[in-house]
Amino acid sequence: MNMSSLKKLSSSSNEDIKVLAKDLEIYAEQILECDRVMKDAKIHKDLCMDKLKEAMGNHVSARLNNYNLEWGFISYKEQPEKIVPAKEARTIRKKTINIKKY
Repeated sequence: MNMSSLKKLSSSSNEDIKVLAKDLEIYAEQILECDRVMKDAKIHKDLCMDKLKEAMGNHVSARLNNYNLEWGFISYKEQPEKIVPAKEARTIRKKTINIKKY
């Protein structure tokens, strides 16, 4: 899809909007709920990780009852400067659908 056809798609009015069956609404609601749960879980995971990092201090390994904790390092080798070749213009489809409840 090139830029001119993309402009045609975006400039047309409501005739480009497809009205879906009402029984599909549950999928949109479930996606939004999953996004919320994943966001809350990530926040909780980050808080737990911070507590363990703080407790470990500068140690690489720690033991906690039935758990072995490892907080290692990643070493990177020196890299030469790279010149990236130019890319031609293109339009591709997004991988996800943006969902907003109104």
